[in-house]
Amino acid sequence: MGRYSYSQPSQSGTFGGDGSDSDYNEFEALIQEDQAQLEAENRQFVYPPQPEVEFGFPQTCYCGSQPQIRTSYSRTDPGRRYYTCDNVADGECHVWKWWDEAVMEEMRARDRHTQQLAEKVDSLGLLSDFDTDQKLLRLENMLCELAKNKSNSSFDFIVAVMVMVVIFIGLVLIFM
Repeated sequence: MGRYSYSQPSQSGTFGGDGSDSDYNEFEALIQEDQAQLEAENRQFVYPPQPEVEFGFPQTCYCGSQPQIRTSYSRTDPGRRYYTCDNVADGECHVWKWWDEAVMEEMRARDRHTQQLAEKVDSLGLLSDFDTDQKLLRLENMLCELAKNKSNSSFDFIVAVMVMVVIFIGLVLIFM
């Protein structure tokens, strides 16, 4: 077996060891410049997600254009409709969503909205019943006061009671 020796690289100018890293620094600067340029170019095409695109029927694409409805001709989803953008061929980020999924999202949202409105109507109905009862109570008190003031005239009392009954019937018919 032979002996192997190892020596440190030479620092002489003939072997590139003159001690200056100028070539390395130039290459590193070029790489950093290229990376900065690529990052600047990539920042121009980043579209923020838009809520109207994420939920329900897409109203506008990320690029700002109007989405179109197309039909799929793939083997897995033949005839299935979807939303897409006319600019999809440029390779950037554009809207793409199945039409039936968008319809279901919209229907669920409408159902929730209808349910909320029905609950509001029900709560308003309860309030109006309370208000109606309060108004009827005030009318009865007013009629009792009128009856006391004009107790000598039974005809006025009968007319007042009849008016109260007609008003009560009218309010009941309005709120039913």
